[in-house]
Amino acid sequence: MKTEQLNKLLNTACEIITALEGHADSELQKEIDAFFDEINYSDKLDDEMTLIQSANDEVQDWDTFGKKKI
Repeated sequence: MKTEQLNKLLNTACEIITALEGHADSELQKEIDAFFDEINYSDKLDDEMTLIQSANDEVQDWDTFGKKKI
């Protein structure tokens, strides 16, 4: 399955969960909130990992650092 298809399915699942959240008891609402918090955190983590990899690639660049490259 392609990433685009997975994203579409995830978005659909999130819309369904959001629509049903108003009918959930307080415990299930907490679990739903935790689920969405985890999604938000993983998105931020992915962004941070991309920045780290970019910085690592730059440090490895011979043209930028010459003999001081790692």
